[in-house]
Amino acid sequence: MTVSKATTNDQQNSAPEPVIIPRPDHPISRKKIAHNAIKILYRLKNSGFTAYLAGGAVRDILLGQTPADFDIVTDANPKQLKRLFRNSRIIGRRFRLVHIFFYGHNRSKPQIFETATFRRPFTLEQDDAEHIKEQPELANNLFGSPAEDAGRRDFTVNALFYNIADFSVIDYVDGLRDLEDRIIRIIGDPDTRFAEDPVRILRALEFACRLNFTIDEETGKGLKAQAPALANVPASRLREELRGLYTKKTTAALLTLGDHYQINHHWLPEEIAVNTAEAIPIIQQVENFFPLHDNDNELEKMTVMALILPGILKEYPLADEIRLNLVQDKVEEWLKPISQRLSLPRFQRHAIKDIFSLLYRLGRGDKRIKQLLSRENFFAALFFYAVTTRTTTPQPAHFSFWSQQTERLNRNPGARKLDYGRLFGKPEKKKTSSPDKSQTEKPAREQK
Repeated sequence: MTVSKATTNDQQNSAPEPVIIPRPDHPISRKKIAHNAIKILYRLKNSGFTAYLAGGAVRDILLGQTPADFDIVTDANPKQLKRLFRNSRIIGRRFRLVHIFFYGHNRSKPQIFETATFRRPFTLEQDDAEHIKEQPELANNLFGSPAEDAGRRDFTVNALFYNIADFSVIDYVDGLRDLEDRIIRIIGDPDTRFAEDPVRILRALEFACRLNFTIDEETGKGLKAQAPALANVPASRLREELRGLYTKKTTAALLTLGDHYQINHHWLPEEIAVNTAEAIPIIQQVENFFPLHDNDNELEKMTVMALILPGILKEYPLADEIRLNLVQDKVEEWLKPISQRLSLPRFQRHAIKDIFSLLYRLGRGDKRIKQLLSRENFFAALFFYAVTTRTTTPQPAHFSFWSQQTERLNRNPGARKLDYGRLFGKPEKKKTSSPDKSQTEKPAREQK
């Protein structure tokens, strides 16, 4: 797929003519789009509305990846969408969206499709000012054209549309060019757009890490300049953003890029940010060892634990003589600022404190396997014990004991079929394949 037209920022602001890629010239087909998303798009089209697949789904399919979500954008307003889809509800205060639900065999977990109306940016025109004075929530919900909607999105590669009417790809912001060049570029002036929503700074890093793209130079300058505004992002919104990182396993890469741009201390507590270089290798091992599937709570507590761990270990190394009450006080001290910053719920705070308690019991040589296995967070503690002690010199005497127990531990349901022997450096068992029947029969025939 080649793109021959470029668009400047000035052209973007003046509603440019889009680049339109017809169906034969791009790889998106309806087979690659969720069946229920296709149903929504066609119902909108057949009801006389414009209906596009938008954002990350278009980007991912063009890159040959499988999208996690299928977002839809249309000229139908939320009330019209609600009338058209009885299986929907209007959500959001900042942005009015419609969630359309489809239940499969498992009715406890519906498939949700986020459907939005084309929006335009707020202007200082009299009509806008009067409407927003009466209804402040309209500032983010002024409906507009597809070109205006594309121009107010975050990054060029996220502003591509797939038109169900003729199966074409529509590009108002030169996103196809950046997709080919593997570049993350913010739409419009970087300083202005990052100041509007500082969370875009973390999203720029996330997309660069997850897609293995580079960040455009001007975009990089803008995110670095506006990074102090991250300190004002509400904790609940920051946690929501980061939970997406855990499930995509890009936290370690994001922290590495954050260190490069010197912005981690703006969104993490200072005492945590200074230890990210030591925390990153541990988080990488968390991401390599634990599975993704429906596991965001597990990955969240393990990631937060890894962020705190280097600072605790500097003051209290794993050793026989360490007093557990002093460790618990120190964990409470370190957990408080990051808990406030990321709005950690109480159950996650308790889990992290329990993991530390178990970790230091292992460090002191506690070998009461039956008692330890009864604790919910034992295997999390065993993970951190293995990754923090296997490279130490000399290795703790208790290390070899737990290394020898891994086969027994792996059979426990708490291990969730993960190979803890691998954490202790034990080679994986080779699967013995059954011998070829022809080879086993040949010696018998020769004996005859």
